[in-house]
Amino acid sequence: MVRRGPDAEGIWTNNKNYSSGFRRLAIRDLSPEANQPMVSDCGNYVLTFNGEIYNTDSLRRELTGLGVRFRTTSDTEILLYANIHFGVEKTLTKVDGMFAFAFYDSHRNKLTLARDRAGIKPLYYGHTAEGLVYSSQYDHIINHPFFRNKKIDAGVLGNYLQLGYMAEGRGMISDTYLLPHGHYISVSGAGVSELASFIYYPVRSDFVNAGDLYSCLAGSVESQLVSDVPVGTFMSGGIDSPLVSYLANKCQPIKSFNIGVNDPQFDESQAAGEYARMFNTDHFLKVITEQDLLATIEHNTLAYSEPFADYSSIPTLLLSKFAKEKVTVVLSGDGGDELFWGYPRNVAVQKQLPFFAMSRSRLLAKILFEKVTKANPRTVSGKLVRHRSFLEFYYHTLFVSGGAHWVPRIFRGEPRLPFFYEALPGQNFDQHNPETCMNMMRKLEFDLHLQRILIKVDRASMYYSLETRVPLLSNSVIDFSLGTSYTDCISNDTGKVNLKKILAAVSSDKLVFTAKKGFSIPLGKWIRQELRKDVKDKVLNLPPEIGQHIRASEVERMVTQHFNSEFDWSWNIWVLYALVNWYTAHREKQVPFVVSKS
Repeated sequence: MVRRGPDAEGIWTNNKNYSSGFRRLAIRDLSPEANQPMVSDCGNYVLTFNGEIYNTDSLRRELTGLGVRFRTTSDTEILLYANIHFGVEKTLTKVDGMFAFAFYDSHRNKLTLARDRAGIKPLYYGHTAEGLVYSSQYDHIINHPFFRNKKIDAGVLGNYLQLGYMAEGRGMISDTYLLPHGHYISVSGAGVSELASFIYYPVRSDFVNAGDLYSCLAGSVESQLVSDVPVGTFMSGGIDSPLVSYLANKCQPIKSFNIGVNDPQFDESQAAGEYARMFNTDHFLKVITEQDLLATIEHNTLAYSEPFADYSSIPTLLLSKFAKEKVTVVLSGDGGDELFWGYPRNVAVQKQLPFFAMSRSRLLAKILFEKVTKANPRTVSGKLVRHRSFLEFYYHTLFVSGGAHWVPRIFRGEPRLPFFYEALPGQNFDQHNPETCMNMMRKLEFDLHLQRILIKVDRASMYYSLETRVPLLSNSVIDFSLGTSYTDCISNDTGKVNLKKILAAVSSDKLVFTAKKGFSIPLGKWIRQELRKDVKDKVLNLPPEIGQHIRASEVERMVTQHFNSEFDWSWNIWVLYALVNWYTAHREKQVPFVVSKS
């Protein structure tokens, strides 16, 4: 785990039934006294903690009033004594931060594992009759002797093929798990407890916003600048990261980072540079080439110890490596699209909801839709009226391109539903109410799609020992979103207009309301050319443990169609390619591959 924690190593054991190890990336209180695992003064409690707690000032005052005398200025020590004095359940409702932690109470021989409200920091675990193992890395679990001989869970494999990542809940290997965000479990002499949630992102909320969004965002960004090492920001040409950069630079001089490409169709470095000049950040730009991206594929495989097929992780790795040259902490803009209906698909679905709500008769809705719109049934609208429920429809929009049709063709089993989809309300959900549908849409974005984004950014940045903080996912901003209606965020076919108006007021309408270009990788070309041989060798010769669940003839047909430019199966092929690379690098612990130079 040296990349996740290059600065110190610690191990603690009670020489009976519990051992804990930690690699530290030193951010707050750089002294050895703040190293982990951290043991209480009485010696009865032990904490290992990955992440940051931001409301430490108020917690410190409260704990000091209870008689605690702190020996460090670290947030680790505050979290340790909060768990001791408040109890874990109450502490989880009091802390504001990103975290995964393990708290051991030797009096009760009880271990509690917990994960933050949004799922910013990872926590994997595996459980058998022999014991429980946990880690921030999935490869540590599946290569532990308890799990080395466990088999692939076919249902999770099918869901990975649909989503392109391993969703929270059950892991790809049997008896392994990714602890869902906002949840905790306990282990004691009585065994492993049931999963318990300390908070859910609700479909509906009575939350009333007491203040304004600008003040909420500004307060969140300011609180997340606390650090004893240099802090910077990611700066894209979009909305969220420039807004975070602006608010951060109002508090202290900030270094901002962006990567560009020599293709004006996809390059957004000029817009990022304009924001930087307006906000007066100390801006750094690195122009990368296609060869830089290709050379990063091997690092991409090594950085993600769980199956992961979001290929935008490749430029994220390059950006993280670039930022690490100057800073140890960065603030990102992730979360704005999910909380405030910012994706184009949110706007597209919102426009078509009247057809879905028009009648409880799906047949009548379909007839009315086709008669009024005369649209292609393969469009968003066409897909909407063909589904039995809004939940099913919107869940399918989160699949990889063509996943709803592709997976049944190549996969021999039945995909498992992810934890948060299974937990959604069923009969009590009024899918004919646009407000409820839009809130359900946001919940699916938060509980499912956002998790793919957070996996991508955490693994990429920590691969280069860079901590990424997410101000738009603080408790205060999440709570504010609950008091916001989609009508406050979608206007004139544009999403998250509330955020855009704030940014436009301090920059320019032209910058803010120009469509974001977005960074694109020539994946289709790579598979046909630079990666052709490697893809052919791996995707058409799957490891037997994977291949037994896949229809090889269908995969071969799709690969041939893509090689011949008959159809673009690039993302679908990449899902399998990334899976084989994961299996080779992390399941079998071998060198992953060599990119062809031809």
